[in-house]
Amino acid sequence: MADRPNGTHLQSVFYEQLHQHYQRHAFDNWMVWAGNHGVRIDTTDYSATLARAYIGPDKPYCQAQVRAELFVGAVDPQEVRAGDVDARLWTDANSRGSMDGEGTYRDDTGWYIPMRLRCDPDGVPELVGNNLVFESVPFRLDTTGVFHYSVDFSADGCADPAAREWINLSDMADNRNGVIAVGPAWVEACPSVVEICVRKVGASRTAAGFRSGRFATVTAELHRIPADVIYLLPFFQPGYTDLHTGEDVRKGNLGSPYAVRDFFVMDADLITPPEECDLAALVDQGLATDADAVAAGLDDAQALGALSADAAMRRLGRDELVQLIGRAELRALTTRAHELGKRVIFDLVLMQTSRDCPLIIEHPEWYVMDAQGHPKIHRIAWLEYSDVALFDLVFNWPLQNYLSGIAPYWMETCNLDGVRIDASQTIDRPFLKQIKNRINAVCPDALVLGETLCPLNEAVDVPADMIYALMVDFHRDMQHATPLIDFLERMHACFAAHTVAMAYFENHDSPRATAIWYERYVRLLKQDQVAAAAWQDRGTALHMALLKNLQASLVDLSAGFHAGSNLACGLEWGSWWGEMQPTDFENDTVIDGDTRHRSPHTELEAAYEQLLTLVTEWEEVRLGRVYYHRNDGAGGDPADCVLGYVRYTDTGALMFLHNLDAVTVRQVAPECDYLPWPAAGRDLLYDTYAALRLPGPISENASGGKSDSWSLQPLQSLVVRLRSG
Repeated sequence: MADRPNGTHLQSVFYEQLHQHYQRHAFDNWMVWAGNHGVRIDTTDYSATLARAYIGPDKPYCQAQVRAELFVGAVDPQEVRAGDVDARLWTDANSRGSMDGEGTYRDDTGWYIPMRLRCDPDGVPELVGNNLVFESVPFRLDTTGVFHYSVDFSADGCADPAAREWINLSDMADNRNGVIAVGPAWVEACPSVVEICVRKVGASRTAAGFRSGRFATVTAELHRIPADVIYLLPFFQPGYTDLHTGEDVRKGNLGSPYAVRDFFVMDADLITPPEECDLAALVDQGLATDADAVAAGLDDAQALGALSADAAMRRLGRDELVQLIGRAELRALTTRAHELGKRVIFDLVLMQTSRDCPLIIEHPEWYVMDAQGHPKIHRIAWLEYSDVALFDLVFNWPLQNYLSGIAPYWMETCNLDGVRIDASQTIDRPFLKQIKNRINAVCPDALVLGETLCPLNEAVDVPADMIYALMVDFHRDMQHATPLIDFLERMHACFAAHTVAMAYFENHDSPRATAIWYERYVRLLKQDQVAAAAWQDRGTALHMALLKNLQASLVDLSAGFHAGSNLACGLEWGSWWGEMQPTDFENDTVIDGDTRHRSPHTELEAAYEQLLTLVTEWEEVRLGRVYYHRNDGAGGDPADCVLGYVRYTDTGALMFLHNLDAVTVRQVAPECDYLPWPAAGRDLLYDTYAALRLPGPISENASGGKSDSWSLQPLQSLVVRLRSG
């Protein structure tokens, strides 16, 4: 083939190989290949699967630079020079998309950034193997959201880049666009999260039946909730019947809040009835707004405040008035949370509706239908959700556009701070991008928490700000350290650097772990004389269960790795006082709030308050590296019953020691030679025995040098600061 005009001989070879010899998606990758694209954000390198960045007031942007590799077997890569083949970066970074004139969300088209062939000072390519390496001009990430990037190559030689013939690396080999999730900086600090089912907070059973908990009760409890983030289970209007059969298909006797009838209407049972509500007070406090009043046909909020409850019901109708009060009470909840330095997120249900949702008639094309033309029942493995109708969600653009508008509506209406996405690993990734970008357009520092109860490999590309760590079963059944350490190290290897994963030991889908531990230890003390003797002067099976509870949360907030997957502690309503009644939101069971006022539950609540205050001072659990002390090494416990690890930075270190054994005192002497400075002293910062006021003094034997010996009582956990020499 002849050389291109004004081009070098090598440019002509590149042109023939890239643009003429192969059809797109039919390249012989033994001869021509492109890939290994990734991005460096500040000082961290990421693969194309997912990169993470965090920005905030103290760090308004991150610096990013994309790289990619190209191999063409017909050329000697050492002979290549800048200009023989060109590359450019496409990205939509910092562009969240927008709504068009018809109310449909559209991604932005993105923009192009020049890329350069990486060469030494003499202009000779710096290769990776035989691959040429191209690097983009650095660019800023200064907007929260989810963004993509990709790389094009050209040997066209045309002076105008816009007029050149370009070929994308995904046309040449099995590559996908790179993904960058930019989250708010406060999430990187691993905030603690408490899950709350409003229906159960302050609920009671009376002669008239079950009285649901309400938003106002949660608001009154906020100052006692030891968490940075309040996560509300779905508060939407639930449905109970099957639209086609008329059958009552509710789960339990209350129905599930995940069977949503209307995403833009609140569950009336969670709202103070108009007869008990002071409308004037809601107006005076700015909780019932002019917008609420105008939507109800009134001139302004003052006109609403002037009405009695009876007059307001006659004017607005009871249902409309209840919804107005509900919005005001949810605003009261978020306002009080913000005063306390907390944030409030809510559960965004995307997979299904109730079986009597009006959308079934209005948009049957949004549902997966069975042979009878009825919405299909949602089944996952052996689980059957017979009360819901399954959405046909994947790449269903009109449905996705509708669903992605739910969160922005409630966040703008009631000042909420983000969402938890139900079963996020099952959602197609472009839709997750749309959700996060529409949320961040409304609230740039919102939290998007993605539920990922799935194998690790299915969650590595979920572009949420925080995901789940699969810790429940480990905590419930953990008696040896090695399996948990193995799992944590797999997490660090699988997930993008700086991933934050929420870890918890119980939630609304599980029985109360404290109850399981309590029953287990009751049996142990009855059947094992050695165990009974060991605990004779220490405490009861209940004390043992509460120790295990506190130990699990201490692991959850400390056992991560800043440059791997860091952990954020998650709790369920009642976890911090050792509640044993499960949330059981489908039935009229009642959580006894007075439990927290009885010993030793009172001591556990105080222990959590102390712990979650102290952790804010422990910089290492947010920024530190981790070293897991495996028990097969020097100073370990031969029975593998001590979970020990150190979180450390260049200036400080915290050692965490957990005795997983419920009966035996365990002694360890962990070596700390890996620290970047000599450890010459130690200070005990937290002792779960002392926190719960249990007897059991710590036996310490300084063995000299850097190795200290610790005797750990059964189920005891310690936090020790290591001081530099």
